[in-house]
This record gives sequence, C-alpha cells and structure tokens, in this order.
Amino acid sequence: MPLPLKPGYHFNYARITRPPFFEMASAEAYTDFYGISFMLRGERLVYSPEFTTIVSTGELVFIPKNVYLRSTYVSDQADHSYEHILIKFTDSMIAELLENIGESTYQELCARHMRFCTEARQKITQIFQAIETEWMRYDEHSELILKGLLNTLIITCIRERTPGTPHQRTLGAQQRYISDACIYIQSHIRENPSLETTAAYLNISASYLSKLFVTHLHTPYSNFVLSQKIAQASRLLSDTKLSMTEIAYQSGFSSSSYFSDCFRRINGISPLQFRQKSRE
Repeated sequence: MPLPLKPGYHFNYARITRPPFFEMASAEAYTDFYGISFMLRGERLVYSPEFTTIVSTGELVFIPKNVYLRSTYVSDQADHSYEHILIKFTDSMIAELLENIGESTYQELCARHMRFCTEARQKITQIFQAIETEWMRYDEHSELILKGLLNTLIITCIRERTPGTPHQRTLGAQQRYISDACIYIQSHIRENPSLETTAAYLNISASYLSKLFVTHLHTPYSNFVLSQKIAQASRLLSDTKLSMTEIAYQSGFSSSSYFSDCFRRINGISPLQFRQKSRE
C-alpha cells in the first residue's frame, strides 16, 4: 500500500479532534512506516493483531510497521469526544536510534501503551509542541530538526515510562474474534486463508465472521486478506532478492501474473517498479 506521506517526505504530523461515538471508516495499514499517537483528551479502544488496549488522556501508543490498526469509542456518554496527536515516520528517521538502542528495545515500546507521571507528561507535551511548531513552518531544514525531536521524544519515553503493566480492559467477544482472525490471517497468509477456513479456526460461522469484518473494520474479509498479501509482498520486494514467482507464492497469490495485476491495481505501479523505487 502507498505510504501516506507527502512525496519526498519522511515524516507527517497531525492533530486530530473527533466527535463522540466516532469510529474509523476502515482499519489503517501501517505497512511502510511507524506511528506514535499521544492522547490529549478522551479515551479510545485501539486494537490490532499485535495488541489491544484502551488509551486514555496523557497516554501514548507506539505503532510498529506492518500492522492493521483500528480504534473505536469506549464510553456511551455523548460528551466524550477525543483529541490526539498522530505522527508517522519512515525508517530513515530513526535508523541511527535503532542502532543505538536495538530493534528489540523499540519493539518493547510497541507492545503496550505507555503512561507517565505528571512531570514526564509535561516533558513529552513540550516535545510535541516543538514538533508542531517546526511542522507548521516546514522548510528545507525541517526534516533534520524533526528527526532530532523525534529521537528525543523516543528516548524521553524510554527514560520516563512508568513501570508496571498498563491497565487492560476485557474485550468483548466480537472484538476478540476480530483480533484472533487478524492474527490467524497474517500467520497463514501464504495459504491465502479463506473466510470459511478462518471461521472454522475461530469456531464461528463464515457469515458471522464476514459480518464482523464489515461491522468492526468496515472492510470485507476478502479486502482485508488482499491488503495483508500486498503488505507481505511489499516487504519481500523491499527486503529480499526473491523472484516475482517466489514472492507471489509466499504472499498467497496463485500466480505471478495475478500478483502483478493486484499489486498494480492497489499501488498504481508494478512490483518491479516498487522494488526499484524502494531501493532508490
């Protein structure tokens, strides 16, 4: 899937306010980029195959690459709107940082949401304010400044995070089915798991699972599977030297020609063009 950043950019900043009972129109695929969400006001249920948690005011979530993420409202009270800051960035923005702290340390940050004491929250808020200020005056020097601020933010989170396991709210049966289905699909993407196969694994009917995907992720089951197959193929195109035939096989496509047609339809370029562009 295409990177949702402006051409030539490796960073994006957004301050987002949503009304009560807001639900994302569809789940978002974080394929070629990372994310960090900082909750300024309200609370949200955030779920993906990797984690499911409730994020409240002053808490922060690190979003890894290669996840399919969606959030929804928690409270039934009409006055519970929410506001958060969402930044997205590519590998190049944190490459040196990962070399310093290690990939495993960063993945630990992505395992659960983070909460902070009042003093630490003020530090983090100040960093986000500096990021917003620089983003609003963006010029030829801004990406370097934003890179420094982003790395400062991440290091501050590592230093200031509150020990212990964050609170988790018990998921409803429907949300648990969705989470388990996403995990099953991603771990069996090579087999191109059908709706019936996944439903059988969850011990529910295929029609019920289909309804869950449309209701909770606002996308048909087949579209979700296709997005995961394309995401898998994109990773292999970028990170390996495998042939198109082997990539098609490992991504669950019946043939390299069908893979190429689907990839071009979704991304607007051929797999070969994508590989060349990613290496550039």
